[in-house]
Amino acid sequence: MPVLIQLTTADHGGRVSTGKCGTAECGVSCNCGCPYTAMETRGHTEAIEIIEARYPNQWLGLVIPPEEDEFAPERAMLVAYSHDDNEVWDAMSRVTHNQVVHVYFNGQYSADYADWAASEPATYGTRLSQPSPFGGDMISLMPL
Repeated sequence: MPVLIQLTTADHGGRVSTGKCGTAECGVSCNCGCPYTAMETRGHTEAIEIIEARYPNQWLGLVIPPEEDEFAPERAMLVAYSHDDNEVWDAMSRVTHNQVVHVYFNGQYSADYADWAASEPATYGTRLSQPSPFGGDMISLMPL
């Protein structure tokens, strides 16, 4: 799995591991080990356009620094990248709750994706006849 930042250690951004990471006491001004506390000062952020140029046609998982506009950020910390969106989502699920994350495909959508997006949704309980355009196994849809 192409995880770049170990999210369970203080090495990725914070100054110390205090056990507060992921709790209500964790935030922009705390001193815990989450990426939110010191990712900019430790040099873990870079311009998003540079990240995108380095990883074309891949799924990207980014953490947005607290000083950035979360809707139009210019800088971020790359946490994970992959051709498989499931790998990136798995990595991003380990990011603590108080951080702004962006996950997206950095490339052109193929004709297969456009066909899939325009298709009718499958009914509950049916098995898809083709793999997901995002990669991976076919998805079995179960009734709620």
